[in-house]
Amino acid sequence: MDFDDDILKAFLEPQLRDHGAKEEIDAGLWLVFAVSAHDALENALARSLLAAAPFPHQSGPSEDDQWTVYYVDTANRAAALHWLDDLAAILAGAIRTPTPAQRALINDVAASDKPHRAAQQLAEAHTRGELGAGTIRDPAVVRSLLDRLHQREPLFFAAFLTLLSHHLIDLVVLLRQLIPEDIALKNEIVMGALSRDPFLQSRQNAAAEIRNLLLRFQLINPIDQQKNLTITNPYAVFLEVVGDGEEIRAPIDGTIVTVPRKHYLDALRTTRRNLYRGEAFSTFDTQAPWMTQDIAYAFRFLKQRVDAHRELTPLDTLVMLERAVEA
Repeated sequence: MDFDDDILKAFLEPQLRDHGAKEEIDAGLWLVFAVSAHDALENALARSLLAAAPFPHQSGPSEDDQWTVYYVDTANRAAALHWLDDLAAILAGAIRTPTPAQRALINDVAASDKPHRAAQQLAEAHTRGELGAGTIRDPAVVRSLLDRLHQREPLFFAAFLTLLSHHLIDLVVLLRQLIPEDIALKNEIVMGALSRDPFLQSRQNAAAEIRNLLLRFQLINPIDQQKNLTITNPYAVFLEVVGDGEEIRAPIDGTIVTVPRKHYLDALRTTRRNLYRGEAFSTFDTQAPWMTQDIAYAFRFLKQRVDAHRELTPLDTLVMLERAVEA
């Protein structure tokens, strides 16, 4: 059953605020939704949403028969919490966050003895569209990844390159976490003598590709080959997004148009919400039924940037465009 976005929002917002798997209604049972037993529409909505949920759940009447309660057990609570947050993100056109299983894989890259396998699984999830750019943005996790590079494990260099080439590490956070020793390590390995050991040679090749990606996004200054201290936001530089406080200066049809930051973000999230629905970015234009006068100029700028970077998925480019003005 399909429901209008406004109906879904009107249902979800109070449910997330008041329930949303945060309230334990009995030992080991957590309330996801509570709906008046006499409200046929909201009960149909709750059942329809939960029918697509990736975890088991139960429902039943409250003790006074006034409510229908939908709940999960403790084993499925984390999955329910993420699912609810994800529903809210999809409706808002916000950036989606990794699932608990994906977060565990991210931690495995930093800590396990087989980091390349975890990194490959994350890369495959990205290829399937289940993970977006900049997913790994916890500063402590990013620093732990950089620290492990100093152990010089060939398999970890391959894992780090996999994450970086799939744009899974947030570059704003990465730039902040980079220290001179990180750059020196990569330069040392890249410029070292070629090894006859193919395992060590793979580390050198990965180090060279990592360095090239850091240069491409200007985390490394191409002039002095050190950490780039002249920028604070690699995404803004890479995508040529120029902001000034609450305004974005957008070149459109050869003219610089000043776009309010709010309209820019509204255009991003409206566009993303329609991508989440399964619509193709190539079909979007200023005549789309969801287009408004407020976001039209900003959308034209975003479309230019997406079209200019066909090597990226539209969703990844939109994440980068959002991070370009938020960091």
